Amino acid sequence: MSQPPVEGKGLPAPSRTKQAMTAAAAARDTAISRFVSVLIPVIKATRVPILLVILVPVVPAVLVISIALSRPGPDDWFWVVLAGFGLVLAGWLAWRRRQLLAVAADRDTLVVALTGLVTGRDLWAQLIDNLSVGKVGAVAARRSRPVRALRGLWRGVKAAGVLAEFAASDELAPLTPMRLRGLWLLVVSCLLAGGVLGIAVLVAGLLYLLGA
Repeated sequence: MSQPPVEGKGLPAPSRTKQAMTAAAAARDTAISRFVSVLIPVIKATRVPILLVILVPVVPAVLVISIALSRPGPDDWFWVVLAGFGLVLAGWLAWRRRQLLAVAADRDTLVVALTGLVTGRDLWAQLIDNLSVGKVGAVAARRSRPVRALRGLWRGVKAAGVLAEFAASDELAPLTPMRLRGLWLLVVSCLLAGGVLGIAVLVAGLLYLLGA
């Protein structure tokens, strides 16, 4: 008379590679969640400061145009072009600000985008190879260190390929080093433009008072 199978017996034990991959996936999800939790408040904190920087060239640019149009003269085009340059910089920075804030608008979308980047087919194949052949998998399985298994994801993967995928994502592109450097340069440019336009307001206003 056959006896019912005992629970837990007769089932194949999960391989060390599968255990290590499961641990790596759990570590990946935890790391991404923590990273997003830190990143979103930092991005949102830039909302008001960048807005103030945008206003630095906008306010004097509007004043310069108003003064130039209120006193018709041969040099009006110069003041309008100068003010227009400041407005273009401010508009460009406003566009970059909007893109950056859009990253923090939806936490779930950002998590999915980051997870999709890390779990790409090529990167996942590299992880399997690392855990199956290299010592990373053995160490992770023996010591139950998911972080060590997660590091295997990047072993042998070219950074350029990762950055290319990062930049190709609409959700992540504003966070690329090139975009962030560009944002910083726009901030500096707007501050400088605001200083120049501030001087232009004084000069144009003086000319207006003198009737020149």
